[in-house]
Amino acid sequence: MSKPSIFSAFKQYRDLFLFLICVALLVSFPQIDLFVTGLFYDPQTEQFFLKHNPFFKFIYWVFAVIHIPLLLGLMAAGLLIKYKKLNLQRYKKWSITFLLLALIIGPGLLVNTVLKDNSIGRARPVQVENFGGTKQFTPAFIYSGECKRNCSFVSGHAAMGFYFMILGWLFASPRAFWAGCIVGVVLSFTRIIQGGHFFSDTVFAFWAVYFVTSALGARFGFIHPLRIKQS
Repeated sequence: MSKPSIFSAFKQYRDLFLFLICVALLVSFPQIDLFVTGLFYDPQTEQFFLKHNPFFKFIYWVFAVIHIPLLLGLMAAGLLIKYKKLNLQRYKKWSITFLLLALIIGPGLLVNTVLKDNSIGRARPVQVENFGGTKQFTPAFIYSGECKRNCSFVSGHAAMGFYFMILGWLFASPRAFWAGCIVGVVLSFTRIIQGGHFFSDTVFAFWAVYFVTSALGARFGFIHPLRIKQS
């Protein structure tokens, strides 16, 4: 019996390998965060020049509150199914539960409660000395205590955008997965240009939501959208 190749091992643990590469890269080279943020900062005016752009302000506002109608809609759908007022036979039995738990645990508990309020205390770009603030810049995963609550690491808005990758599991579609990721990328870009988050804050918002969604998808029997061809 032949030993498994490095390639087959990578395929099996691809997500973990890619996550660790992101950690190693962004912790070892924190200049990446400063460089990306600096692209949208004018040192002469000490302003993020797209911070008040109406389009990006609208996106920010929508995704600051979008979790509320989503939660209410999913809970209402769950009640209608329970009392047999709504039939979702086209989809898996646990679709609503999957959608609801992924929203609550991913962007809700893990991102906004555990990481943003109780992790490394990272100051936002607009707060650090490099971009006109008074606080010290620190790399991702390095504790600083510069912030007490609602901190920079990780991005709640980006996490809420990346939540829509769950459509890939729901519809067993790689295209739906990537479409959801694009929503997350748009939100990530929005928060970076506003000085609200560093690049690494958005990268690890993706990973937080991705790991939660993958685990719940497997628990409820949904096919991973990036492994459909192998099934």
